[in-house]
Amino acid sequence: MLKYLLLFVVIALAYAFVKTKARKLEKTRSNEDHSTPAVEDMARCAYCGIHFPLNEGVRSGGLVFCSNEHRKDHLKEKDKSSR
Repeated sequence: MLKYLLLFVVIALAYAFVKTKARKLEKTRSNEDHSTPAVEDMARCAYCGIHFPLNEGVRSGGLVFCSNEHRKDHLKEKDKSSR
């Protein structure tokens, strides 16, 4: 009889352990699901008009460009128009 009682206690402890771990996992998953995504400021390229994250842009003369190539192209067009 003592053997069955001991077996019951071991099974009950194992069940409680698994249930506790499942609750903790569920709680961390629910916290991750409700978190808000990071918000980034967006900018518009002065040359091509595409929108991109501001921290990835290239600034020149008060304007923001999506790449260094577009900054150079804009400066070339500006020089052509001023001649």
